[in-house]
Amino acid sequence: MNSNSSRRTVLASVAAIAAGLPTLNAVTGSGATPAAAADQYGSNTELYTRTAAKEGADWVRRFRIGAPVQVTDNARGTSSPVSSTAVIAPHGGGIEAGTSELCMAIAGYTPFEADTDPASAAVPGEPQRDYWMFEALANSAAQHVTSTHCDDPAALAVCTGNLYAVSLHGFDDTAVKKIVIGGRDERLKRNLLAAFTKYALTSPAAKADWNVTVAFAGATDPINGDDPANIVNRTRTGAGAQMELSTALRKAMFGDFSSAARRRTTAGVPSPDSPYADHFWNGFVNAVREAIKNHELSLDSL
Repeated sequence: MNSNSSRRTVLASVAAIAAGLPTLNAVTGSGATPAAAADQYGSNTELYTRTAAKEGADWVRRFRIGAPVQVTDNARGTSSPVSSTAVIAPHGGGIEAGTSELCMAIAGYTPFEADTDPASAAVPGEPQRDYWMFEALANSAAQHVTSTHCDDPAALAVCTGNLYAVSLHGFDDTAVKKIVIGGRDERLKRNLLAAFTKYALTSPAAKADWNVTVAFAGATDPINGDDPANIVNRTRTGAGAQMELSTALRKAMFGDFSSAARRRTTAGVPSPDSPYADHFWNGFVNAVREAIKNHELSLDSL
């Protein structure tokens, strides 16, 4: 690849960072404990059954399940990525705000409203990936279903139909910008760390206001995402990568974080409240897209 030299420079720094990288126990603030014990519904099926009349008012689910496509690689000097990575947001809408918009963007779309033709929001030059989102429109906290209990048939079809998956989550820390990387796919997790480093989403950053604490979740951490039943790990390889983003980081990505409609229109748009929204939004979206592409090429960051 033409970027080998720059890539080596980035990866050398990533290797040094990873050696001393804190685990989640060292960096989590309030709100990091999973909500499973407080869930009102034991599965998506139970939620849908008991609240069927509220679909479209209290909640929606959106997904794309792609048809198999032929991929041929016969070039001598380059490798074609096997584009088979799902992007999911199990707690979108008002539950873990901002994760729906990030899911759409990483999957290759400009964030769009329900009832919109996704094709009209496709980002030119980016692959459009399979995605699944559950979005709470009202009564948000009541509609949290922990990821190990997710049995939505579309979510299962999206994840089991792909080799890999990434999931977007949020936890309640309004003071510090943080990313906690979990899941069972160790190579994908390393590629994510490398990409976050490349796009200046680490600490210390060039500007103090850009500092982001990045941590690998440890084996005993409460949101490590390594349970085989976690929907992100229900892939054809049995593994995926889960990203937990603090409220402070998610808010910093949007000019106006106050509602879904405003998040869609101000993603990456700086404002007096979020002067670096373009840095955090574009950096995160581009980093995850690049990590996925490198993973699909079987590259390893360390």
